[in-house]
Amino acid sequence: MDRVPFLNVLKDVVGTLNESRKLFLKDKKLMFSVLVFPLLLNGLVYLFTVLAIKPEITNLIHESNLLPMMDPSSPEYIAQLMRVFADFRQFVVSTYFFSTVSFVIKLLSVLVIVHASALTHKYENVNLRDFPVLTLKSWKGPLVTYFYISLFSLGYWFLFFIILFPLLLLSSNFGSLATKSWSLFVLFALFESYLAIVWYLSLVISILEDTYGFQALGKAAKIAKGSKPQLFLLNIFFGLLCFGLAQVVRLVDLRWSFAVTLTTGLVLVGSIFAVRMFQLVTYTVAYFQGKSLRRQDVESLRDVEYTKLSSTSLMGALP
Repeated sequence: MDRVPFLNVLKDVVGTLNESRKLFLKDKKLMFSVLVFPLLLNGLVYLFTVLAIKPEITNLIHESNLLPMMDPSSPEYIAQLMRVFADFRQFVVSTYFFSTVSFVIKLLSVLVIVHASALTHKYENVNLRDFPVLTLKSWKGPLVTYFYISLFSLGYWFLFFIILFPLLLLSSNFGSLATKSWSLFVLFALFESYLAIVWYLSLVISILEDTYGFQALGKAAKIAKGSKPQLFLLNIFFGLLCFGLAQVVRLVDLRWSFAVTLTTGLVLVGSIFAVRMFQLVTYTVAYFQGKSLRRQDVESLRDVEYTKLSSTSLMGALP
């Protein structure tokens, strides 16, 4: 792993996690407020989404099931088909609306958690009443950077399906196909975790600096130099944690009551959201660590150049 002993890298990972945890102890009021409030908003969006879309899906399925029992040449069939199209259009509109609201809440959550982590890390005090205004001033940068990240991510997974498609055509054994597909997915997911190092750091840079888009991605790549092994392990750790939480879905029995199923989903969504927010806290810490290392490297290089210059001047002064 870049000639760095694995135990030292693991030690750095634990150190970053521990320093991120300590931020919640430095300013409990601010840090827990910016974590709990977005968590509640995200939970409310989930509840409203499920409660609003579930009846629409049920109605759409019911109306669609009536079509095979009707004569396609009858006026009743055309009227029923129009009702199905109307239900489907309503479902698409509702899904688009709640997806947009969810995206806005997640973007605001990223803004507040990164700002709060940075202020706490620098021991800067800020009034909670002024914090929303301070946060909303920097919404444009991360939005632009997130757009580029989404394009890269879509292109990356499009490449995955391009490679997967020949496997689907050439494989005759289902067991072999499943093994190859899963192996390919794991490889792509691991490499995406490596790419996400720059993506997450660029989001932090877009929020804390007046830099966004390709410039933020380029600057993130420079800051990440020397710390990619531990950041890669951090991404693997958080990814496995979210994957483990998602396996709770397998424990859900469809025979349970709707209230129990809804509560289970709410806890699952909230837990994964909290993990992702803490991941952004660790990347904010990693951002300051990376900047500190770069500053030390620049100072060391300046000292070396000064030493060389002094030696050259001294040799020139000798008779």
